[in-house]
Amino acid sequence: MHRRLACLLAICSTCAHAQTEASAPPQQVVISGAQTDVEAGQDFVAGKIIIGQKKIADSGLQNTGELLRREPAISVDKSGRIGLLGLPGYTQVLVDGQAQTGDYMNIDLMRVESIEIAKTTTAATGPFGIAGTINIVLRKAQRKASSKLHGNVRTEGGRKGMDLTWSGTAVSDSFSHTFMLSRWRRLSTTHSEYVQTSERPGAGLVREYEGEIHAPGLYESLIASSVLAWTLDANHTLTFSPEIARANSDNDSQEQRRWLSGLTSLANQTATSPTNNLHLPLLWNWKIDPDSSLAVKLVASGSRSDSRQRRDEVWSPGGPRQRVNDQDRSTRNYLLDLDYVIETEDGHRISAGAKFARNESDGSHTDLVDGRPDPSLAVLGPDTASRVTSARLFIQDEWRINRRWAVNLGASGERRRYQLVEGPASNRPRFDLWSPSAHVSHRVKGNRKRQLRASLARSYQAPFFDDMLLRPTINPYAPCPAQGLCGPNGIDLADSSGNPALRPERALGLNLSYAHGFGRDSELSLELYARDISDKNGQEIALVDVPWASTPRYVIRQANLGQARIRGLDLEARLAGKDFSPTLANLELSGSIGLADSTLSDLPGPDNHIVGQSPWHAKLGGSYALQSLPLKLGFDASYLPEDWVRSSASQRIYESSRRTLNLNASWNVSKTTVLRLNLDNLLARRKARIDEYLEQDSTVRLSAWNANHARIVVRFETSL
Repeated sequence: MHRRLACLLAICSTCAHAQTEASAPPQQVVISGAQTDVEAGQDFVAGKIIIGQKKIADSGLQNTGELLRREPAISVDKSGRIGLLGLPGYTQVLVDGQAQTGDYMNIDLMRVESIEIAKTTTAATGPFGIAGTINIVLRKAQRKASSKLHGNVRTEGGRKGMDLTWSGTAVSDSFSHTFMLSRWRRLSTTHSEYVQTSERPGAGLVREYEGEIHAPGLYESLIASSVLAWTLDANHTLTFSPEIARANSDNDSQEQRRWLSGLTSLANQTATSPTNNLHLPLLWNWKIDPDSSLAVKLVASGSRSDSRQRRDEVWSPGGPRQRVNDQDRSTRNYLLDLDYVIETEDGHRISAGAKFARNESDGSHTDLVDGRPDPSLAVLGPDTASRVTSARLFIQDEWRINRRWAVNLGASGERRRYQLVEGPASNRPRFDLWSPSAHVSHRVKGNRKRQLRASLARSYQAPFFDDMLLRPTINPYAPCPAQGLCGPNGIDLADSSGNPALRPERALGLNLSYAHGFGRDSELSLELYARDISDKNGQEIALVDVPWASTPRYVIRQANLGQARIRGLDLEARLAGKDFSPTLANLELSGSIGLADSTLSDLPGPDNHIVGQSPWHAKLGGSYALQSLPLKLGFDASYLPEDWVRSSASQRIYESSRRTLNLNASWNVSKTTVLRLNLDNLLARRKARIDEYLEQDSTVRLSAWNANHARIVVRFETSL
């Protein structure tokens, strides 16, 4: 008992003096082979959805993004962002309990053990995640030797791609080693057409210009990762999981624009961004005694990118113009994470933890106009430096009071300090965040398959520090001269910039839900949720004085837009035929439908709801395994209606409806080889968008139509 108390006091004492990064690890659960994913999720007071290894393997998908987009609990907005409760941008995504700055959507599923989804905030997951948390748990030590090869070829819009992944595991009595090598190469293409009109009282509707953009792209990566696990003795395990990756994105675009006045422009733009990443996590697990444990994680990571963008323009009349933007950027991240857990005989599971981290980023910029330094951007200097230090502690008690009632009470807090330097400009924002949370679950008549849950929590959304840097992106159709500072621009030609005065969003969240289980793998759930957000973060377009111009310019940037009120209702179903009838044993169905409403206090109605939130959404998916053949067929479909949303006081946006249909088939060629076919986005059609700007006595509308393509993927999986 003294050892337990000493560990707990040591953690709390350390928290008072140190500083840390953003997210404490969520509470982990050991899923025995006898438990299904639905049964595992029922054990959590705050409610949790588990996507286990079997479901991941049966999905036939390549990466985490493909899997998450098909999950009924996860909504996908019209730009492809994922989120919970219909709120993309408000969902915290963790990998092994750590906040991610990299591309978590492209993690190969061969590396993933499980995915945990919670729609509320707990002390263990930290003060962030207003709509909840998605935690991607990577595979650790393997129990048996294996060698696997996965690969696929794909085509989308006439552009082809190929992925190939190999993994091998060696196991001895006290040591296991897994090595994985992945190679991706994907080609894409986008095509859009647009027209802009303006309308003034007494002048009617005037067509100002039209144009089109064609942009082929290439994304490729090479990733080598390894997991080395040592069982030092019965109570101590050491795991080292290094990863090194190189990724490159090449994008070319050609744009033509024609004005009613006879002016024309032709722009060719090339952009390349090679990036090297190194990630070095070391984890020590100590089983102090049968009822308590301590996990210590040390992480050092870094990346370096060298991006180059070149834009060549030909204006008639006017002649040629060239702009070049080069940026070298390096980041370094350091993290110490402590997590202590103790279970008592009277049903308490107490956890406490702390994180101490420092994140550093340095950038060097070269901006040229017709081969000479750009004087407008030079006022902010060629170099930027960002430093973020943060300290976090949490404590949580999950208490099973009796067979019917359980509570989860806790609190987490974080202190963040920023240092943002851009040439002569320096800003030092700082935030102190405090997040209490309370969750109650009631098993109806003591039945764990029928649970009522209630959650109340304070949570936050911290600004990304890229949104706080002043350095702008100049609109290419309101360019600055080769000599001197920029002149004026129009509201539809706004520059984009950061805002160092951004404050975190603060939310008070309430979730009420009822879950009804059937058998072992089936469950229906109904959830009502509410969020009241202060200092709502959103975009504003404002005419402001800026360092890079001699006159005020329109700038689009993030700003705090007052209060937001969110209300919603979600109905979800996961149904396994075997839980209802032996004749339906090979059938599985899942789906969701959600209703949502939100209002923003600082924006005029009626379209003043959260950007990315749809008034309603629907998903449906299913699979059926044939009895006469080793063949499994599946589908999933989703729908979002068209709607308008006001993104700022002077701009509102229309987006057409989004409907998707994906079909898949899986054929077990042998005991060791599976062949899969995925037909994705079969209902592809052109997407329409209208950006409407209000400027004094005129209304400007930019209407665009973007191409959308179906995708065919042929995938094989084999054990060597």
